[in-house]
Amino acid sequence: MSNNKIFMLLAVNILLIFSIMVSIFPIAPLISSELGMSSSEIGSIAGVASLVMTFLSIPSGVLADRYGRKKIILAAMVLSAVAVFMVAASHGVVLFTAGWLLFGFARGFISTPIFAVVTDVCKPEERGRAMGIVSGAIGAGSVLGYVISGLLSNYFGWHTSFAVLGSLLVLSSAVTAVMLPETGVRNAGKSIGQAFKNSFKWLGVREILLAGIVGTLCFMVGVFTTFLVPFAAKEQNISLVLLSLLFIPYEAVASFGAVFIGWISDKVGRHAPLIWAQSICLGALLLLFALDFNPWLLTFGYALIGLTEGPIITLANTIITDKVVKINPMEMGAALGTFRTLQGVGIALGSTLGGFFYNRIGTHPSYLVAAGMMVLTILISLGLGKKEQTNVTEYKSAG
Repeated sequence: MSNNKIFMLLAVNILLIFSIMVSIFPIAPLISSELGMSSSEIGSIAGVASLVMTFLSIPSGVLADRYGRKKIILAAMVLSAVAVFMVAASHGVVLFTAGWLLFGFARGFISTPIFAVVTDVCKPEERGRAMGIVSGAIGAGSVLGYVISGLLSNYFGWHTSFAVLGSLLVLSSAVTAVMLPETGVRNAGKSIGQAFKNSFKWLGVREILLAGIVGTLCFMVGVFTTFLVPFAAKEQNISLVLLSLLFIPYEAVASFGAVFIGWISDKVGRHAPLIWAQSICLGALLLLFALDFNPWLLTFGYALIGLTEGPIITLANTIITDKVVKINPMEMGAALGTFRTLQGVGIALGSTLGGFFYNRIGTHPSYLVAAGMMVLTILISLGLGKKEQTNVTEYKSAG
């Protein structure tokens, strides 16, 4: 199987997982009405599931290093399909809650092994493009979840929406089982506990730590802004269907932009494109803050924010993998798991802060808060461009 086919298969898998993850948000009122749950109860279930996913990023990387990437990916896909069908079949609170929490557990084992496979099979000169393909699928999936669930639920009901998405997971799992090769060198020299402990030592590498912080903050800005968009749309009386379509330009920027900027970074280096993308996001946030709302401005400005969840995350992850490959590629899964955990915290903080600032200062000023966060990421990224001083030999011996 060629590398490009591997990248596309992995991208489809992660796109489906993230599509389902966010699909609950636009249809939460429908679920609430049918199951007799409050909006806060649905939000709490979704939040707990996301936290479970976040904190499984490191264990999934450790297990992928030890037992193989394909086994962990396939098990996560199959378990996700079971969970989604449980949600589709639910007509009560208990089954819905059990299914969604199980899905949170299952998806916690998917992202880190997938990114580890990308690093295993690609050459250094194509790593940026490859990471862009897979990272772009996260942004695309996050938006497609809104579009698919909004449209299917509007015309066929939310049960049908989850049934369709679950069926796609089954199909993707079957293709993965047949076509995805096992990659990487298994790292069974250390116990699982020791490997888990060692994963945090990557925080001691300056370049990796700064890239992880940048990725976390940018994810936070992207989710923060995404949280504000439905409220801005509501203020303009935009319907659920039109709101779903509003996310399509964001998807295009997130997915295609990730591939393009990853390819560019293979040619000119990671640092300059990172600053460019962040500066564009800053400009978009200031535009949304400064000008009166209208549907076209909202669509244009929000589309540019897609750079946070696509291109910028691609570059941050690629910087991390570049460094890990030079130090100890056998711990790639554990290292990526550590920083995917940080990025998961950014996702959780983004929605939390979005709700906090919207309730207190409204939509327009909240965009200025997001712009301040982006200024911080640019300042950190400027420091990231300085030459790494950590001695690789010393780090190895310290581990």
